[in-house]
Amino acid sequence: MTKKELEAKVEEIRKYKTMIEEASNIEKALEAEVISYMNENNLTEELTDTAKITYKSQTRATLDKKRLEEDLGSLEEYTKTTTYSVLRIK
Repeated sequence: MTKKELEAKVEEIRKYKTMIEEASNIEKALEAEVISYMNENNLTEELTDTAKITYKSQTRATLDKKRLEEDLGSLEEYTKTTTYSVLRIK
C-alpha cells in the first residue's frame, strides 16, 4: 500500500467515525424520547408488536481499590494484566 492509499484509508475511517458519532447522537435522542414515554406513563415494561421495552433501576456493586490498598496494602499479587494492540488515528 502506498502512502496515498494509506491516507485514503484514514480519510475513509474518519468519515465512518463521523457517521458513527452522528448515528450515536440520533440513537441517544430517540432513547431519551422512549425513556420520557416510559416515565410519563409510569411504566417499567411495555410491549409493542416488535419489541419488549423495559426501563428499570439496576444496581451494580464494585470494589473500592484505593480503600482496599489503604486497609490491606499492595494488591499486586491479585492484579491481572492483559496486553492488546490499539489503533489510534489523530
